[in-house]
Amino acid sequence: MFALARQTALRRAFSSGLGQQHTRHYASSRRLGRTLALVGAGLGFTAFLVEHPTIHADSNLPQKPESRNSSSDSTSLRSLVRAYVVYSMCSFPTLVDAAPKLLKVLMGIPVVRNITETFVRVTFFDQFVGGDTAQGTLPLLSSFRAANKGVLFSYSIEVDENEATSSNTSSKKKAQPVHKRCVDEMIRSIDVAADFEDSIVGQHARSGRRTWVAIKLTALLPDAQSLIALSSHILATRPQHEPSIPFPGCPRPTDLNVLNTTADSKFLSEKDIASLRELYSDLRRISLRAQERGVKLLIDAEYSWYQPAIDAMQLALMREFNKIPSQGDKSGPIVQPLVYGTFQAYLRRTPLHLAQSYRDAQANNYALGVKLVRGAYHPHEVSAHEAARVHGKQDSLSISPDALPPVWSSKNETDSCYNECVKMVVGWVKDDVRSNSASASSSTSKLSVGRWFYRKDDAKSSGLPNIGVLFGSHNGASVKLILSELLGNGLATSLGVENGEGEAVLKLEDEVIERVTLAQLYGMCDELTDYIVRRTSSNAPMVLNGRFSVCRAVPYGSLTETMPYLSRRAIENKSVLGNGHAAEERRRAGREIWAKVFG
Repeated sequence: MFALARQTALRRAFSSGLGQQHTRHYASSRRLGRTLALVGAGLGFTAFLVEHPTIHADSNLPQKPESRNSSSDSTSLRSLVRAYVVYSMCSFPTLVDAAPKLLKVLMGIPVVRNITETFVRVTFFDQFVGGDTAQGTLPLLSSFRAANKGVLFSYSIEVDENEATSSNTSSKKKAQPVHKRCVDEMIRSIDVAADFEDSIVGQHARSGRRTWVAIKLTALLPDAQSLIALSSHILATRPQHEPSIPFPGCPRPTDLNVLNTTADSKFLSEKDIASLRELYSDLRRISLRAQERGVKLLIDAEYSWYQPAIDAMQLALMREFNKIPSQGDKSGPIVQPLVYGTFQAYLRRTPLHLAQSYRDAQANNYALGVKLVRGAYHPHEVSAHEAARVHGKQDSLSISPDALPPVWSSKNETDSCYNECVKMVVGWVKDDVRSNSASASSSTSKLSVGRWFYRKDDAKSSGLPNIGVLFGSHNGASVKLILSELLGNGLATSLGVENGEGEAVLKLEDEVIERVTLAQLYGMCDELTDYIVRRTSSNAPMVLNGRFSVCRAVPYGSLTETMPYLSRRAIENKSVLGNGHAAEERRRAGREIWAKVFG
């Protein structure tokens, strides 16, 4: 009965729109969009009720491999309708901007709360979140690997900015150390990722490991205000770089000295210092487990007022855990680089920050791990900087001393910065691949050279990467630029065959695959991820089925835990799906729905 009703509803909806493309007009298209959104929402909601008669928003709902997390999930009728609804809603700027406040109001009304949670779960949660638990995402990991894609795990708890600046901590929070639960959860996700990779490539395999884990620092301490206090202290005491680097600047190895001395700081209380010491200790515990299990870690970037503190801890972790072993050292890490930092192209500092980070890695014999993204908090950064300029720092989270905002003023500037950084990093990868190859071929002759000359040669002949990069992008032009740069720098060769879009398929060698990864967020831009898979190939056996390293960033967590993430993701999608991209995503889902229902 339900299937018949669903087919009838879809037939009526599509017969008035997609089935009669010659009658499209601007006004009628908008009416069609609203109609299909309502139909899709109703169908998704009804399907969910059929599968789950009793609903508890944060219960561990059964995740059936044959439905939500199967390899065919992205093309199932239910997921296509869900995608159509979500992309439609994300394309209404007013609705997206109002979503956080609207959700807060609705969640405060007892009866409406249950309905709201159910609606969010079957739409945005199922679209953008991999599951309630790390273990629950395993079917999804398996389906992605079968489709030549890796996974970046992310336990998606985000700090409430209002709570971050509150000077008081509730008794409930004191009684329940949520940040410790987050630390334990990140270690658990490392074990889940490692067990999954061990089952595919083997326990001690140094290549082909394609499941990563992301770390969000604001979730790992009791009060995020401590990170802001440390950032303020760093800005006030850190020696300036020459040339000057725009806020939030570039980290120095002395940035964390305040945590190891008894010197007073006008920014940091004893409680802040204790929390930050505990945070760094927990980060080392997480890193040690990741090193032991062979799982790469990625430190997320956050708002600029946290960034000096995050940068300082990131640098300290890289210097310790990304250290390049000497030649013949059999106790070296399973994966390298182990720790990756996030570089946001929408920050004015990023080209200089990236170049300085590379120089520091070269000078101090550790591998640089780079995640290059555009950035996720642009509107907040601009408004916070403006509020500080007009009303003073007491009415704003911004701690920037600069006259200009920390972010570029236009998307074109951000795009140019991203592309500039792509070219810079690919050039470094080329140098590293060539240097390792040259060192390997001449290693025998080097053994006779006095150990006095040997330190840099050790780094180059270890066989492990001196740099690794994950390019996070939903921009088709940037993805094509990355592939073009790999080809132009001799890191890829054309196979002389086409991928179906009239473009040459690129072959990449194993040493490139271990250094370069492209990633998109789960639930977004499926076609772009599939394009990368179709466009690339490699010789590596059992590595993503012989394909280039492409991965999906998959957040997980219970519904209430991921609500802030979902609100931010909706706002981000407004820009990602702008310039006609939302319409194209809707049309793509619509075409596939039509094909599913009517053949």
